Amino acid sequence: MKLRAAAALFFLALALALAFRLGMAPPRHRSEKRSDAIVREMVASGRWFIPTLGGVARLQKPPLYYWAAAAAAELGGGPSATTLRSVSAVSAFALAALVFAWGAQALSPERGLAAAAALAATGQFWISARLGTADMLLGLFVTAGLFAFERLERTREWRWWPLLSAMAVLAFLTKATAALVDVAVPVLAWLALERRLRLALRPRALGWLALTAGAALAWYAAVLVQVPEAPARLREFFFVPLGAGHSDLASDHYHPPWWYLPRFLGVAAPAVLLLPLVIRDGVRTGLYRESPPLRFAAVAALSLFAVWSVIPQKGRHYLLPILPFFAVLAADALWRVLRRT
Repeated sequence: MKLRAAAALFFLALALALAFRLGMAPPRHRSEKRSDAIVREMVASGRWFIPTLGGVARLQKPPLYYWAAAAAAELGGGPSATTLRSVSAVSAFALAALVFAWGAQALSPERGLAAAAALAATGQFWISARLGTADMLLGLFVTAGLFAFERLERTREWRWWPLLSAMAVLAFLTKATAALVDVAVPVLAWLALERRLRLALRPRALGWLALTAGAALAWYAAVLVQVPEAPARLREFFFVPLGAGHSDLASDHYHPPWWYLPRFLGVAAPAVLLLPLVIRDGVRTGLYRESPPLRFAAVAALSLFAVWSVIPQKGRHYLLPILPFFAVLAADALWRVLRRT
């Protein structure tokens, strides 16, 4: 009963904090300004399928975030800073609830609530939660998909495949290239570490992979038919994160591999204060060999950090999908300390 009351109070406080003065300031961030203009154009024209900016097809990102923000604008009486950011705020609340639910089921209810609190104690969580961009929506779908994969691996119940597939499709339709990295890399890293890569070649797995890829690429297939210049533009946008190609909308920000090392401290602060305990526990337990859920969280966090460090294009928001897994590990580290006292 005490835990239920604490969880209810935490999520009530989280909801109030996410909603507080959400739309008071006008869009100022460059990406947020673009999103606002695209959504306003979408609502005014009534043409939703292909987002446009200044009447020109906007193909740099898939349309799911714009669709969600336009739907919020329709429900909210018209586009505004509040409706634009409401998608991120609701996604942030859902992400915290997801971390709590997964942590409670996979570890313990106490650690689940502590993990949700640790996630809410990271700076990037609040930045992305109150910004009208696709990053928090992407973080929600990526985390849900990877949690579904962890459940699939742990239970061997194939009923988790539909959820994994659906979340992968939604993540791809939110932010294509980033979603591909965020979902595929932890899955492949886990299968390689556990020497189970051959499972990806089983007929059922290949069937679900084909279904997922087909659903994720359906929008792009339609765009290739409807927009004559789409093939060349999509090819360029796909390779921008890899340092090949150029974005004329200033989304390219290339940095060396070590760029993230000091910046993670700010992205995950103040929960990052538990990082020494996380590192200690990871070393002592051989990367959490006794706990598959914690081991998966560690593999997901480390593999994503490593891959995004190698990819030339960098931004603090790319670390957002790492934070739910770090929060789980931080909560466990704190729980281990409290258990010994």
